[in-house]
Amino acid sequence: MDEATDESHTDRSIRYELAITAEEARLGTKKVLSRHGKRLEVNVPTGVKTGSTIKLTNALQLTDGQPRDILIGIRLKDEGTTAGVIEVNDGDFEHQVLKSEMPVIVDFWAPWCGPCRMIAPITEKLAEEYQGQVKFCKLNVDENRLAAEKYQVMSIPLLLFFRGGEVIEKIVGAVPESAVRSKIEAIL
Repeated sequence: MDEATDESHTDRSIRYELAITAEEARLGTKKVLSRHGKRLEVNVPTGVKTGSTIKLTNALQLTDGQPRDILIGIRLKDEGTTAGVIEVNDGDFEHQVLKSEMPVIVDFWAPWCGPCRMIAPITEKLAEEYQGQVKFCKLNVDENRLAAEKYQVMSIPLLLFFRGGEVIEKIVGAVPESAVRSKIEAIL
């Protein structure tokens, strides 16, 4: 009976991904996660590698009032990742976005788009703030027509919010940081 309870307890764990630099992995670091307006401090031990998992036992008691665990998958930041925003393309869209275990926000943009340049600093800031809780991606619509067509991108910037491979929210145009933040809080 306890084994079944333990298995269902594990199945109900909340998973996050935390991207850290190679130096943070080598030296260890402290990160703060935010969930439902509450902050949790995560101690990342020295020598952690990509694919490692940190378990915060019963951490959801603090944020959700339930005795469930938070499992944090560790990923070392790629050299090409800027401020936690991952550039995706038609080739890796399914892996990075649709199969992600955490919610994903995809910024459909183009280099010539002025409003896209206005929203980019907002997504970069929020990507750092919500690191490990929400994955932020950007897709250049001029270079990646398949994804742009599949999601009927007619105006940019377009932020699509994905969970479990499905679009659950969207924002069209350059909006204030508060508008993006409220959508993020609603999906967490």
